[in-house]
Parts: sequence; structure tokens; C-alpha cells
Amino acid sequence: MKTKFSYILIPLTVIVFIGKLTAQPGHQKYPLKVLFVGYDPLKPMPELKRSAPGLMEKDAFTAEYAVRMPAFKALLENYFTDVTTMDCRDWKPADSGPYDVTIFDFKTRPLGGQKPDRDASENKDYKREKYLPDNFSKPTIFIASTASEMGDGIGLKLDWLCLCLDAEAHHMKTQHAIFNGPVEKVSPTMVLKNTPDGIYHYTSGDTVPKQIPMWKVQNVGYIANDVCRIGLVSRGNRFTEGPDAEVISSGVCAKDVGAVALGRHGNFFLWGFGASPAQMTDEAKKVFVNVVAYMKQFKGRIPIARKYNQQMATTDDVRETVNHTTREAFEEDIKSTKEFNEANVKEKKRIDAKKAAGQPLTSSEEEGLMYLDHQEALPTWESFLKQMMGKYFPKFGTDAPAFQKYMRDNFDYLYCDPKAFFEYTIDEDVKKIGISNHSIKLLDTCIDMLERNDRPDLALKVLKKYTTQNFTTAKDWSKWLSKNRDKLFFCETNGYKFMINTYN
Repeated sequence: MKTKFSYILIPLTVIVFIGKLTAQPGHQKYPLKVLFVGYDPLKPMPELKRSAPGLMEKDAFTAEYAVRMPAFKALLENYFTDVTTMDCRDWKPADSGPYDVTIFDFKTRPLGGQKPDRDASENKDYKREKYLPDNFSKPTIFIASTASEMGDGIGLKLDWLCLCLDAEAHHMKTQHAIFNGPVEKVSPTMVLKNTPDGIYHYTSGDTVPKQIPMWKVQNVGYIANDVCRIGLVSRGNRFTEGPDAEVISSGVCAKDVGAVALGRHGNFFLWGFGASPAQMTDEAKKVFVNVVAYMKQFKGRIPIARKYNQQMATTDDVRETVNHTTREAFEEDIKSTKEFNEANVKEKKRIDAKKAAGQPLTSSEEEGLMYLDHQEALPTWESFLKQMMGKYFPKFGTDAPAFQKYMRDNFDYLYCDPKAFFEYTIDEDVKKIGISNHSIKLLDTCIDMLERNDRPDLALKVLKKYTTQNFTTAKDWSKWLSKNRDKLFFCETNGYKFMINTYN
């Protein structure tokens, strides 16, 4: 199905998919009002430029245009009492008001243009164009890349680590509620398969066995060269540092074992897999409807911590960097670069042959021809360390063990700039006090320093840097800390500060 469907064929197509997706008759529907927002096939298809919406291949988007929304509608109507569909080009925030759960398959129109601001140090503020109000509190599910496209502007952790999620999930929390109802109980069929190679490019994969249990979510995947929508994984680093987020599953992709394929941040859920119900497994369809019902309880539970800069460093990233300043990692980098260059040459030959044979190229093949001639230069030991160490290279040069020791000795004082592109440093002010900046004991000590007039300027500077407060006296700081002590948690992604759990 690579041709554009005519509208006259849509009713028959819808009937076919309803027949495939309907469960056994007579079951009781779950009381829920659901709004599905995607592309309505009764409306003209959007203009396709370099790529289609959702970063889909043009042929994949065209093939699915007539059947994708009907497939979701048929599945949802089979399980829920009230299901409405709406074209994403028409949706406005108020439209979600009457519904318990809103599902976004593709991004909507932006609320209004917004240019990134710059702060005093000329770092970008990284605030993106908005598709949702900051206070949007309706339970929401995003499909694949829509999570990042619509969520970045309001600081969701459902960010764009990689558009490379394939067809299977792994490292799943199978005891989670979405596998146990409330609509259908599902015992995921786990099959032992080879671990994705990308996992072993990270130190987090050092203890992962060569084969791991996997759950098939969809019957198609881009790795098998199927015509389908590619899924999205989000960064798992510091994802669950607060009470407003949870990770349920990773999935087959090019990233680390902690990449998030199924996860929740506040009232927003990431269903990272890209297939519609027409291409999902029966088990996945049941889990998806469980997710819809599960999300109802998060009405009004907007995220406490926001992540406006997806490119900031975290302690997890820095730890990974430090662990990779080794000869072994250097040799692996050379190997990966060679493999990348060889793959480019091979792919260019394939596309050139296809073009010479007069066969039509896909949109990604057309675009790929512009880049496949490029050959990455092989790194030297010095250039490799310069890239890994960043601003610390002038201090340590090619002495990797000295760099590793320095970072590990001072890790308690590590500060990752929340507004910069992967910048980190050792906070010398906190180091003088000698307590980890992630420990609430640091706040106690600084307040005590104020009370004793012991380096009060230093204490006040640290207190203001690592909280959202601006008190000036020890009495006010002490009162605030006593009131909120049991609610505080340290959040790197929301500005490297202690935040208050407003859910309690």
C-alpha cells in the first residue's frame, strides 16, 4: 500500500480495519471519554516536503493516511464508552476539556510563535515553540515523536533522544498496572533475543547479557525495512529523580539500556512505538487501551519538575564520559567510525544502483544521497580525549587517569549547567563546604553557617543557587526548610535545584 488512497475507498477500508480490531462481542465497555487527535482521512492530506509529519517517510505516511485514524478509532471504540476523533490541524486546548484522556498521534498547530531568549551569558534559554499551555492538566498520551514535538515547549522529560525505536520492548516492568488492567490483563509473551548492539556502547550495558527477553509490540519495524512509522525513545538519565515520573520499559533502539520507550511525566504518557493498531500485536493493543484507562487518574497532576533544555548534561552523562576516557573506548571509537564510513559507502552504492535501474527512491534515500559521500575522519588519541574532556583537556592533556581521578574525587561537587549545551564544572563553593550538592545536609549546614556568621556570603550564595528561594536571614531559611524538609527532592533537569513535591 504505497499509493495515495482515494476518498471513495475509505469507507471500505475502515470497515476492514474495524473487523480486524473488534474484540469478542458482548464485553462491557470501560466508562471513559477519549479524544483522539491525528489526521482525519476525510480531509486533504497535508503537503509533504522533505519528510512527512512525525518524521515519517513520505510513502509510509501516504500509505497509512486513510487507515491510521480509523484503526485507532476502531480499537478505542471497542473498549471505551465515548470516543471522538479530531484532525490535529483543528485542535485547540479547550477541545480536550470534556474528555478524560486525549491522545495525540501527530502534533497540532502551535499556539503562537516564540523566539528563544538569551540570558546574560548569551546561552540560549532553549524554550521551544509551544503547542500546549504550561498548565495543560488533562491526562495525555503521545504517540512516538509527537511527545517531543509537543512536549519540549512545556519542559517535559519525554524528549527526543533518538527517533530509532523499532518493534520490540525490553527491560519491562511487567508488574506495572498497564499490564494488569484496568481494561485487559496481559501477560506479555517474552522471547529471548540478541541484545541490541547500541546498548554496549555505554557503560550501563557492561552487565547486560548478550541475549535478553523481549516483547513484540508491533508486527512491522524499520530495521526489517518495513514501510512504517519509526518510534521515539527519550533520555532515561535523571528521568525518575522526582515523584512525578516513571519509566516502564525500554525498547530496541540505537541507544543505552535506559532509553525510555514507555514512560510517564506528570499527566503525560509516552507511547514511543510508532505503529497504529492495524500493525500492533494483539497484546500491545490491549496494553495500549490499559494505558488510556490508567492515565485517567493523573488529571491535574501536572509535572513538578520541568526540563526546558534537552541538551544539558546530567551527572549520569558526566559519569559516562569519565568512564569512557580509556584506550579501550578510543579503540571502539575508531572501529565505530570505520564501520560508519563503510556503511555509507555501501549504502551509496545500493542507492546509486537503484537509481541507475530506474527504480523510484524513497524520500530518505533521496535525502541520504546528499550525505553519504561524507567520510568521518578517524580520531587520534589526543583528539578523542579533547572531545571527551572538553574544557578540562588543557588541565590534564592526554593524562586520562589523572582526569578520571580528579572527576571521581570531586563528583559530590559536580555542577551541570542547566542552560548550556553539555557543560559541567566542579562547584568550588560547595567543595569548600565539603558536602554533596545533592544532599539536604548542604542546606542545613549553610543555614547553620548563617546563624554562626561563618562565611555568610558563601552560605547565602549556595542556598540561593541550589533552591528557588531568595531569603536573606537564617531565620527565614530555617523556617522554610522546616516546613518543606520532607517534601524536598534534588532535581538536576529543572535547574539543578532542590524542588518541593507539590503532590503531598
